[in-house]
Amino acid sequence: MRKLYDLARGVAELEVSGAQPERILNYCAENGIEFWNASPCRDFSITFCVHASDVDSLLAQSGKNGLDVKLISEAGGRKLMLGAKRRAVFLLAFVFCVSLAAVSSLFLWRIEISGNDKLSDAEILRKLSECGVDYGAYWPALSSDEIRSRIVAEMPEIAWLSLNVRSSKAEILVHERIDKPDIVNEKAPCDIIASKSGVIRKMSVLEGESAAIVGNAVAKGDVLVRGLMSSETGDERYVHSMAQVIADTWYEISAQTPLLEERKTEKSGRNTAFSLVIGKKRINFFSDSRNKYDSCDKINKLKYISLGDVFVLPIGYAVERTTQYETSLLPIDEDKAVGRMKETLKNELQRRIGDGQIVSAEYSVSKTDNVMTVTLRAQCTENIAKEADYD
Repeated sequence: MRKLYDLARGVAELEVSGAQPERILNYCAENGIEFWNASPCRDFSITFCVHASDVDSLLAQSGKNGLDVKLISEAGGRKLMLGAKRRAVFLLAFVFCVSLAAVSSLFLWRIEISGNDKLSDAEILRKLSECGVDYGAYWPALSSDEIRSRIVAEMPEIAWLSLNVRSSKAEILVHERIDKPDIVNEKAPCDIIASKSGVIRKMSVLEGESAAIVGNAVAKGDVLVRGLMSSETGDERYVHSMAQVIADTWYEISAQTPLLEERKTEKSGRNTAFSLVIGKKRINFFSDSRNKYDSCDKINKLKYISLGDVFVLPIGYAVERTTQYETSLLPIDEDKAVGRMKETLKNELQRRIGDGQIVSAEYSVSKTDNVMTVTLRAQCTENIAKEADYD
């Protein structure tokens, strides 16, 4: 703060030479002139600093009492004002930019969303816009609690949301709701049935009466463990059957793809359009915004000018690149297509068996009517036990 004060008043460095140069310091003390950084620079010479407003009175002492007073340098104060007058346009531009930046920091020009997996950014931005959180919104008027309560109430997929505003940047942190696990009532009687067809390899019955044995071939829906148990006394009772039944299962899954596919070939027609964006207003530097091509790709890019990672100005630019193309039917790369379908079939098989294991798998490829088919035939081992409540 002291340095800013001295710079505003102006600081001058003087050199005094003579038989007794320290007399100038006595003169300063007698006349209330503030000085600092006094030090000898060579024999019979000292340098010190004073405010620019006191320079004239000290220079007037040159030649008196055998003293020679010289001005070495001057900064701030009068010199700064003279420079500012010569550069009035630049000074006004600087003041305008600072004012614009200060005002724009009260409005939102960047919205960042994180933590969402199931919901898309577009869905969340649409709901935020309905709550008043939009580009160009005056953020001091926003209530984080009200916005959070409304979004959580209207979007059941969101369990919790936080809104943090840093200058002109809004950071949205989303916590999506986790589905509640199924609660099993272990007192309700039920059977264990086969969820899939297969051959039983291993059975571990924890509760209930076995209705099948190892080596049996069962079909989907067959009862494996009964919840109705008999006793030596002849009385019957119902229990909640629990068991793990490991069985061999077989799968045959197919995937198809056409042997010809449409491919884009870029043509010479390419257009780039620029726009100046001020707030929500857009100034186009092109005359016709209509689509001039029948088949084309468009890439739009919007960029606001930012100072660092937080401070964003309401001025930016938009670039729209349009590339013309034509389509034609060309043969596919069969090796790559087969590789992709094999990977897809394997992932689908793994999804179906869950924690089960693939014992063996083989693929076959066939072609008919411009269509290529890849078939996966696999043997797996998995738990086929499934609870079936009594009606």
